[in-house]
Amino acid sequence: MGQQIFSSNAGRLKTLVSNLAALDTAGGVISVANPEGVEILITEVLLIVSTKSTGACTLDIGVAANGTTLSDTLIDGVDVGAAAGRFDNINDKGGNGGRDRALASTEFITASKASGAAAGLAGQLVVNYVV
Repeated sequence: MGQQIFSSNAGRLKTLVSNLAALDTAGGVISVANPEGVEILITEVLLIVSTKSTGACTLDIGVAANGTTLSDTLIDGVDVGAAAGRFDNINDKGGNGGRDRALASTEFITASKASGAAAGLAGQLVVNYVV
């Protein structure tokens, strides 16, 4: 998975961009370690689905202790099988998701198949955070 980090505001506000993978394992769609080595504050997560999954599929995105754990603390149960589109942790957070989540220095952001199958899924996850 390709990842890029962009900085602004004297390096405090940063954006991480990572490509989605179409894997059904926990952390299989995205598994990104904290890129800073210190605790950060995730302010916004944007899921850009350019190609929907070939069948029914929901995703959970969240903060996890490792890269192979399903977590729904940012976005809970977003439907990526019905149509391509843009989803975020403010308007599309679901029951357990939300904004302004701390990510400890050793934690991960994971996106996982919650139901269905991720086959055919393509797009990017954009994470805005403050160091």
